[in-house]
Amino acid sequence: MTAKTKDGKEVFNTSKIYTPQSPAKGRGDKMVYGPFRKSGMIADTTLQPGKKVVETFEIKFPYEDVEKDGKKTRDIKAKEMDVTVKLWYMPAGGDHKKGVVGKDQYLFYEASKTVTVK
Repeated sequence: MTAKTKDGKEVFNTSKIYTPQSPAKGRGDKMVYGPFRKSGMIADTTLQPGKKVVETFEIKFPYEDVEKDGKKTRDIKAKEMDVTVKLWYMPAGGDHKKGVVGKDQYLFYEASKTVTVK
């Protein structure tokens, strides 16, 4: 996800990887090597079919604290931002470096929205 001001300055950039996690050496819900390797303790961070996933990102608009008439005020430098969200498909075992797109990866979904402060 990327947020840019109208003049093209990047204000926010982050990425999140959804991937299945398998237990290291667990067998179902039996305790073999200890609780830290128990499969019941593994978090599911995959995108499930038909299940809606909602992510929330808090982005601060660029501002500057200014003193006017002896009072501190916050001057918002950019009141509009263009936010772009891209969902990429990257198969397991692929190269997941930030910003690098491999030959076996493709753009699955993209959405852009303008966000304003009033």
